[in-house]
Amino acid sequence: MNSLLQSIYRLDNKHLFAYAMGIASIFFCGSILFEQPLFFFIPFVLVGAAFIIWDYRILYVLFLITIPFSIEIYLPNGLGTDLPSEPLMLAITGIAILLFANTFREINYRYLYHPVSLFLILHLCWIGITSIGADYPIVSFKYWLAKLWYVVPFFFMPFKLIQSHQESKRAIYLLLIPLIAAVLWVLIRHAGHDFSFRTSNEVVYPIFRNHVSYAGILVIFLPFVFALRLLEAKNKRLKLLLSLSLLILIVGIYFSYTRAAQASIIIAIAAYWMVKFKLTKPAVMVGVIGLFIGVGYLINDKKYLDYAPDYQTTVSHFNYDNLLAATYKLEDISTMERVHRWVAGGRMLADRPILGFGPANFYSTYQDYTLNEFKTYVSNNPEKSGIHNYYLMIAVEQGIFGLLIFLGLLIAALLRGEKLYHRMNDEKSKFIVMAALISIVVSCAILLINDMLEADKVGPIFFFSLSVLVAYDVLDKNEDLVQKI
Repeated sequence: MNSLLQSIYRLDNKHLFAYAMGIASIFFCGSILFEQPLFFFIPFVLVGAAFIIWDYRILYVLFLITIPFSIEIYLPNGLGTDLPSEPLMLAITGIAILLFANTFREINYRYLYHPVSLFLILHLCWIGITSIGADYPIVSFKYWLAKLWYVVPFFFMPFKLIQSHQESKRAIYLLLIPLIAAVLWVLIRHAGHDFSFRTSNEVVYPIFRNHVSYAGILVIFLPFVFALRLLEAKNKRLKLLLSLSLLILIVGIYFSYTRAAQASIIIAIAAYWMVKFKLTKPAVMVGVIGLFIGVGYLINDKKYLDYAPDYQTTVSHFNYDNLLAATYKLEDISTMERVHRWVAGGRMLADRPILGFGPANFYSTYQDYTLNEFKTYVSNNPEKSGIHNYYLMIAVEQGIFGLLIFLGLLIAALLRGEKLYHRMNDEKSKFIVMAALISIVVSCAILLINDMLEADKVGPIFFFSLSVLVAYDVLDKNEDLVQKI
């Protein structure tokens, strides 16, 4: 393979053009002779493959550009995929495996020995282990494979591709430009409906699954846009454009009518000061203690039964102000259906605390654990949605140990990230690291009432944020980053 590539590299442009035209002519003639239109497209596929072999980064650039516009497609056999991003993820995963096999002696293993990387690898291994004993093992193994081609492109590949601020900026721009276009498309459509709450789901489709997924990627990506604005402070034109981009994203979040995303803007501001004043460790401790106290309070004497909703008054709302009021009164169907599933999840966890029911098995197994006291009008779950709490979902599907691994991943990222931020001397590095930390904190908050980390447009930013922290940590220790700026 290497000798073939070296031979190709030695060819000049005239010879390459001549060979390419000759091959293309053969297929074009074959297309006409055999009346097979498919032959006509083969040269274009070959040219694309040649470009990828020549420089696999081209594929990664294409991948980043297509993420905001990827569309969920449901196939006749019951499977679903995101096009065109998921096939590209598969291709990048394959390239990453080949790169690792071909250059394993040149790899800087500090990336893999980093605590965040170790926790993530352990997380992937545990998913594989719990898939073996799952109620529906085929579903679990499909989930595990899908997880791999999410993690490899967004967590491991940036170690190879991001070695300087210029490369970090390029990756952010490649995501930002199509994302802004997608948000403007949604806002224009929404304006045609007077920005009504009732149509907030309708106008984001088909680019986004729903208004929650739409708002999720906007608020998680927001810190990186702010960091980009700081990095471009000397370029007045770019700074103005990035300020406008920030405004567009914030307007998009506001008109998404997603309570979690709107609250996450406040959380993002709090996260900035938390890192700035080295409060991450006490914040984590308070969070863990608060979790144990809250769960203990609800479990004691089955106190959670006191919060069962009134079936007749827990309904859908089509006015946002009414929705907020209903949320406070525990009369919003969306909120209380979450509680319905959380109660079922708690009972499932008590039944199988060690290995759980298997990854991606919640939907197929939870109905037997529900309580009629918490039933709502949508408890038959026609959308086949999940538990709407990522932490509880992991505990139910992967057991307590699976949850501890995931929490260890988050805590390691936040604590090491804060330490890195205060250790670095380079101001530009601090902007990127702070953005990654805020994005992770916002993700943690959103996952309390959603389970969309595997969503095509949310999970990638989360894993990218983790990758950025590891990459900058390793590069800063090697003093490579400063030399390449």
